[in-house]
Amino acid sequence: MESDYYEWGNRNNQTLVFLHGMGSAGLSFGELAKLIMNNYHIVSFDLPGHGGKAPLPNEKDYLPTSIVENLSILIESLGLTNVILVGHSWGAHLALYLAGLHPKKVKGLILLDGGYFQQDPVGDSLEKQLENIDVFTEKVRYPSREAFLESEKEDSPTWSKEIEAGRLAQVIEFDGEIRLAISSFTAKAVTKGIYQEQTANIFPKVLFPVLLIRSTLPVEVEDDRRTAIEYLVKNIPQAEVQAIPNTSHDIYRDAPETIACKINEWINRKL
Repeated sequence: MESDYYEWGNRNNQTLVFLHGMGSAGLSFGELAKLIMNNYHIVSFDLPGHGGKAPLPNEKDYLPTSIVENLSILIESLGLTNVILVGHSWGAHLALYLAGLHPKKVKGLILLDGGYFQQDPVGDSLEKQLENIDVFTEKVRYPSREAFLESEKEDSPTWSKEIEAGRLAQVIEFDGEIRLAISSFTAKAVTKGIYQEQTANIFPKVLFPVLLIRSTLPVEVEDDRRTAIEYLVKNIPQAEVQAIPNTSHDIYRDAPETIACKINEWINRKL
C-alpha cells in the first residue's frame, strides 16, 4: 500500500484516521472533515483498488487481516499514535480488525453504519452478492464527468467542492466513458473477505470505547439492524449506539452536520 494520504486540520490535535467504504475513496470524507478540522487532525487513505490506489493482485490480499497489517504499517510510518479510527461500511469492518489486532495504536472507534452486520442486511447469499457486483460495475457508465456529476447531484441533499472531489475520486475514464474506479475483481474480493472474516470474530479483542452511529433507512431491515446491534453490544459492552433519523447507509453524506456534532460530543465525553 503506497503512502499517499489526505490530511486536514492541525497535527497538534487528536488524530482521527478515516477509512472509507467499498467503492468509495479517501476524499469522500472531505465534507465531514471540513466540519470538524478545527478540532482534530484528520487523515484518510484510498484503500487498495479504490480512488487512485492500485488494486492488490490476489483475493486473499483483501482479507481484513491482511489489509489492516498494511494499514498498521502505514499509520506507524506517519508517526501517528493513539488514533481514533472512524470507519464507514467496509471501513468500519477494517477499523474493528485494526483495533483488535493492533490495540497499542488505537484510542477509540467510531463506526459509521458499519461493522455490526454479520450477514448481508438484504439477505442475499454470497453468490447473489457477487452476481450483483458484476451487474452493477458493468452498469455504471457515463459519457462524461459532467454527466456523472449531474447524476450524483440529483441524489445529494447538499453539494460543495469537497463533495464533488469525493465523488470524482470514485470514478475513472476508460475507453471514452466514466466508469467506477473499483473493478469487479476488487469488489468481489472485498465482499469475500468480509464474508470470510466477519467482525464477530474480532469483537472480543476490541477493548476500547466504541461509538456506532447507525442509519434508520430502509425501514424494512430495522428488525435485522436491532438484532445485529444487540449482538455487537453484548460482545463489546463498552459500545454506544446512536441512531440518526432519516438516514441511509451513506449516513455521513446524508447528515454531515449531525455526524460532526455526534463525533465531537462523544469524543469530548468518552476520550
